[in-house]
Amino acid sequence: MSERGLCGLLALNRSAVWRQRKGVSRRVVNLEKEREKRELVERMQELVKEYPTWGYGRIWTWLRFRDPRCINKKRVERLMCEKGRPAAT
Repeated sequence: MSERGLCGLLALNRSAVWRQRKGVSRRVVNLEKEREKRELVERMQELVKEYPTWGYGRIWTWLRFRDPRCINKKRVERLMCEKGRPAAT
């Protein structure tokens, strides 16, 4: 029987089973996401200092095609608004 089928039969979340099997706690996953977010915000702030007229669209384009990580345009917009930078396009 597949993992999905067993989890459905036992009413368990597949993500919880995966984390248990890998030995990864939810706290570790959250810490990793926070670290990634902090690095992204720092990089965005560097770009805003270098190119003050750029809005979230150009910042996203630069990050998308020059940085190795894949990032969503809406995430860039949200983070810029959180940091007090207007999300002008």
